[in-house]
Parts: sequence; structure tokens; C-alpha cells
Amino acid sequence: MADFPTPDEQNEFEQYLAQSDEDVVVLAQNGDGQALAYLLNKYKNFVRSKARSYFLIGADHEDIVQEGMIGLYKAIRDYQPSRLSSFRSFAELCVKRQIITAIKAATRQKHVPLNSYVSLNKPLYDEESDRTLLDVIEGRVEARAAEQLCVAE
Repeated sequence: MADFPTPDEQNEFEQYLAQSDEDVVVLAQNGDGQALAYLLNKYKNFVRSKARSYFLIGADHEDIVQEGMIGLYKAIRDYQPSRLSSFRSFAELCVKRQIITAIKAATRQKHVPLNSYVSLNKPLYDEESDRTLLDVIEGRVEARAAEQLCVAE
């Protein structure tokens, strides 16, 4: 559901209360920062309710809400009244798509090598071991260098 301004904010947003969301969107698109703030504030709980349906492993719920707010911002930016749809339905679609896109991007296998690395400085066998993977790799390089030196002689 849409969230309406608090009494403190009501004076600041009073000029927008009598207007339709579609009219306020046009004002925001034309550079009215207060109109943009009014819409973001009004639809904040709407975005939260949409984000409640989604879960992302390793992410905070607020991350999903933030993605929804990005979707709301894009809806305000891209809404076209001439398309004959209400701003609310367009915003719902944009918020949902932004959240789903963020979840898909975060769960793609493309970044698995970057996100699951093995430290070269981690002890090889247990936490008390002095030998690391880097030591083993350096030892092999030194052994190969010694072999090549022997073969060259």
C-alpha cells in the first residue's frame, strides 16, 4: 500500500496531495525534486511489501528493498502518461523486474571463480601448520629451477 507523508512532511508535500500520481510524476520528470521525494516517500511501503516476497542468499532484506527503490526511481523516470496505464501499475512492474534482475545477477554462475577463491597464505593442513599453499608453489618453482640447472650443466 502507498505510504502517505507524516505530519511533519505534510506541509512540505501539501501541494502534491491534491494531484494525481501521474501529474506528480510529470513534475518529477521535469526536475521538481520535491515531487520526486514525495513519490519515493509515498511508495516506500509499497516497495517494502513487494520486496518481502523475495529472498537472496547472502544479502540483507534491505538490499532487496533498495533494489525495489531503484525500480521505483526508474518507473518515475520512464513513465509515459500517453501509454494509458496507471503509474501505480507501471511502478509495480518496474519494482518487481528490478528485484528479479538483481536476484538473477547475484545468483549467476559467472562470478563463482571470483567469489570462491583459495587464499595462497592459508595454512595447508590445519590452522597451526606453518606451511602454506604459496610455500608449496614456490618450492615447486625452486625445484624446477634446480632441475633445469642440473640439466644445463
